[in-house]
Amino acid sequence: MGREKEFITLLRANNELMVILDEVATLNLPNYYIAAGSIFQTVWNQVDSKLPMHGVEDIDVVYFDDHVTADQAVSKDHALEKELSQKFPFTFDVHNEAYMHLWRGGNKKPYQSTEDAIGRWIATVHAIGITGTSKHLEFYAPYGLNDIFTKTLRPIIHKDNNKELYEKKIKSWQTRFSNLRIIAWPEK
Repeated sequence: MGREKEFITLLRANNELMVILDEVATLNLPNYYIAAGSIFQTVWNQVDSKLPMHGVEDIDVVYFDDHVTADQAVSKDHALEKELSQKFPFTFDVHNEAYMHLWRGGNKKPYQSTEDAIGRWIATVHAIGITGTSKHLEFYAPYGLNDIFTKTLRPIIHKDNNKELYEKKIKSWQTRFSNLRIIAWPEK
């Protein structure tokens, strides 16, 4: 631990992201986070003296609501993506994690919460989320912050992840960011 204060300071310095967080807070989504790329890339960009949103391809908004059907969740997610993309100059990916185990015909074990989902994503730097508001910012980092600050790409190994997906993510990050420390997917 120990870098939490620095992490929060870097995030708060990303004014665009804080405005988006405040807007997402008004949506009253249960168990919501802005997560993954826009969060760890904010840190990488500022460490590399770049604009905070440099290279951010999309904003991931995740939440957990198992009180609606899967079809209702997909409809709501698409409507929120459209609404947010009209307000901000970014593409938004909004997903109700209660139904992401069904994504692309998958047969994953259902997530129990948004935190459960974040903890099972592809890489430790990816497994990060912020919630609350710009004034009352909280974060969830099940693997800590060290890999984010050291730009270390480390796979999260479990049955829902695979080497091909991990390597695809690495290639994408390598086209936009330098000095990445890559931990290979372990051989069986």
